[in-house]
Amino acid sequence: MAPPTLGGSAGNVLWILGALGWKSTPIGVLGDDTASSLLQSDFERVDADTRFLLRSSCRSTPVIFQHQLEVTERAPSPTHRFTFTCPSCGTRRGPLWDDESALAGAKEPLPAASVFFLDRPTRLGVTLAERYAEDGAVVVFEPSTMGDDLELFARAVRCASIVKYADDRIADLSDFDLQPHAVEVQTCGPDGLRFRASSLDDRWLGLGAYELPYMQDTAGAGDWCTAGLIFDLFARSPVLRTEIDYNSLARALAFGQALSTLNCMAEGARGLLSAWPASRVVRVARDLSDARVDGLRNQSLHCASVVSEPRLNLLADEVTQWFTSAVSGADRIGCCPAP
Repeated sequence: MAPPTLGGSAGNVLWILGALGWKSTPIGVLGDDTASSLLQSDFERVDADTRFLLRSSCRSTPVIFQHQLEVTERAPSPTHRFTFTCPSCGTRRGPLWDDESALAGAKEPLPAASVFFLDRPTRLGVTLAERYAEDGAVVVFEPSTMGDDLELFARAVRCASIVKYADDRIADLSDFDLQPHAVEVQTCGPDGLRFRASSLDDRWLGLGAYELPYMQDTAGAGDWCTAGLIFDLFARSPVLRTEIDYNSLARALAFGQALSTLNCMAEGARGLLSAWPASRVVRVARDLSDARVDGLRNQSLHCASVVSEPRLNLLADEVTQWFTSAVSGADRIGCCPAP
């Protein structure tokens, strides 16, 4: 069993960006328990501003358990499932979404931000997204599902600058109003991803996935891609304009895909940063993605194909050796006394 760590798309994206040098500010309400202390400690490791991680004795911090599934003939690639139920005692540690007024008692004003990220359309999250959008921030919305409140989902889509979703969860957003300059990214599992921006010419353009030498753990893959997209767009243009050209999008998404691919060869949603320092992670991903996009200049982006990259074999060997020699603990999070 791997040691517990903060997770979820919002937690992973904020933590990865923090590790890459950004100033992250997580906002939300946790329980006053061991799990919340672990989350705060993890964020503090990347110098995040944790003033708005509020604690309440009236709730428990959500805990999600990842179960790695066995490789079989029907499922030849490593995969996993998630549950909020403790496998030892059966206690459910799911999240609560009644946090709309949670920040009413905050002692300090919310900080300014270049980017606001949300993955679930809660009333607090959407209200904050609308506020930050009005202030000129880039709102990145990455829903896993539409949820039961379609009006709330529609509000999140309307204020988002970038909407990213998986094709096996959401077919399309044709029934919703995106901003005129919004970027739409649809991930397609082993087939890579496709993207479009109506302010350009509304074409779907594809980027095939990298061919992996082997797959250790796909957890966090989409979060790495999102963090890489955000990181690269702002690295190339510190003041992000409302309209982004296709070349910038292709480079940023290819960078995110490279990060995602590298982490799939490690264990854990952010395992790559255990094996390599952040500077090397960025350098290797940049080399992979730049070489790839340069090679696409004379090809059509309409046809997404699997990308073979020989250097990944050597990198995979290095990551494997590190994890083989590393000693991992299995600290409990205090859900129950069971082992």
